[in-house]
This record gives sequence, C-alpha cells and structure tokens, in this order.
Amino acid sequence: MRRWNGWGDDSFSLGLPRTGEDFLAARIGHSSALQDVTLASVCAKVPQSRLGQGRPAGIELTTDAETRVRHARGQSLPDWLAMRSGQIDCFPDAVAFPRSSSEVRELLAFASANSLHLIPYGGGTSVAGHINPLDLGHPVITVSMVAMNRLLDLDPASQVATFGAGTTGPQVESQLRAHGLTLGHFPQSFELSTIGGWVASRSSGQQSLRYGRTSPPPAPGPTCAS
Repeated sequence: MRRWNGWGDDSFSLGLPRTGEDFLAARIGHSSALQDVTLASVCAKVPQSRLGQGRPAGIELTTDAETRVRHARGQSLPDWLAMRSGQIDCFPDAVAFPRSSSEVRELLAFASANSLHLIPYGGGTSVAGHINPLDLGHPVITVSMVAMNRLLDLDPASQVATFGAGTTGPQVESQLRAHGLTLGHFPQSFELSTIGGWVASRSSGQQSLRYGRTSPPPAPGPTCAS
C-alpha cells in the first residue's frame, strides 16, 4: 500500500548508508531521528465532516477519517513535516471517486448548488500546495481521479490517444505498450503522478527532453489528452 506520510510504498524501504550518515555527521553534527506519529493518531484528530446529508447520486463518496487523511496534503517538504508530525490544520470533508467525465460534471453541479469547494486530486504529488484544503468557511470535497485510469481511445494513424485524467505514468506506458507505442514522458514523479496533472501543469520532466513533453513545442510520439 502507498505510504500515507511519504513517498512510495510501505513495502519498500531504502535506508541511508553508513557513508551517508558519516557525511552528514561531519557537516551538521550528530542527531537523532524524530519520532513519527502513527496514522491512527492522526485519524483520531480528524473532525466530523461538514458535508450535509445530501450526496450526488451514483458517485462514490466517503467521509471516513483515513481516506481524508490520505488526501489532505501533497509531497512538498512542509507537507511531509505536517504529515510526519501530525500537525495538519485542515482536512477535506469528503473524498469523491468519479468514474467518468459525466460524474465529474455531476459533482461540479452538486458543488455549485450546495456552495462546496472541490479540489481535483490526481497522484497527490503536488509540491506547491495545490491539493491542500483551506478552511474558507465552506465544506471541501477532494475529487480523486484514481478510477479514471484507462486508455479510452487510440487512433493508430495519427497516434493520438485519449486517457482518463487519473491514469498514472506506469499505467499510461503499460496500456500504450500493448499497441507498440510509448508516450515517452518520464517526470521525476512518474510512478505516482497522473496524465491529468501533467496536462494541467504543462509537465516536462527530467527524461522528456527528446520527446514526450506535454508543453510546447510539440514533439513526435502519441499525444494524450485527459
């Protein structure tokens, strides 16, 4: 399972080698690691959802504490410090999991009719606070794109592909590989970030200089839209 307060998966751990520890100690001195809070202790601090009784019909939506914690912050250094210390000042009131663009439209209409704030959430890799809820006096629904993760259309002649906005980098490549194609877009956050986030941020990526950039100028290879 994805680590709740850091990068990567719970099953993978890469410790700092002794040479690295010696390097740091020689420059900043010896120190002891801070004690991380537990997921359970953070969940216990999550306030009751401010979302009323109304729910958008047919759309998966949850208000449970753990899901709200896992969608509360991104991957910046301040986010990591907040998550590992448990000092989180605001949580989404609910997390929605739409499965299609029509369900996204329903959520937008529901939010407009009920004075709700929506936050789109792809891979949760933002380092600029884009996905962090703010307490502005209205309930907040984080809209996870995780269920919109499929190749929807592919034109072999033009090599134009259409993906769901929540398709992660590995999912994009595996679905294109079945057709003998690659997008060739490999940002540093490739394993977790989504094609919707790439398009929204005009992502380039450290291994995408030759082809596969989502920002101009256009490059060879299939072009994918969220």
